[in-house]
Amino acid sequence: MDKKNNILDRVIAYAAHLGISLRSFSLSIGASAGYLHRLQSANSNIGGDFIEKIIQLYTELNPTWLVTGEGDMLKEGYSVEENGEQYGRKDFFKQALLNYLDDEEVKGKLRETVNNKELDF
Repeated sequence: MDKKNNILDRVIAYAAHLGISLRSFSLSIGASAGYLHRLQSANSNIGGDFIEKIIQLYTELNPTWLVTGEGDMLKEGYSVEENGEQYGRKDFFKQALLNYLDDEEVKGKLRETVNNKELDF
């Protein structure tokens, strides 16, 4: 993995690795939806409180790589390859589920189910 210029660049690379938008990543760490986009536009860097949240939430992420750019993005043993696609172990199921939920037919069925007033729980 080539070294990125700063922590924000590495966070953006990690979000791309996960296959999630910067908006979703920002929200996942408790920031506003446009937090990472604003930092990117301002050529700024991410705050220490959010770095700490990223390290706590994304346990497969190598904190040394995040902070310094040294080493691999993922901690040893977290990388899985299937059908030419590489995923973090914890992310494989999440990525598969997100891909499934992107299907318009699936979205329609979910909407029908949610809107059905006769659900038995």
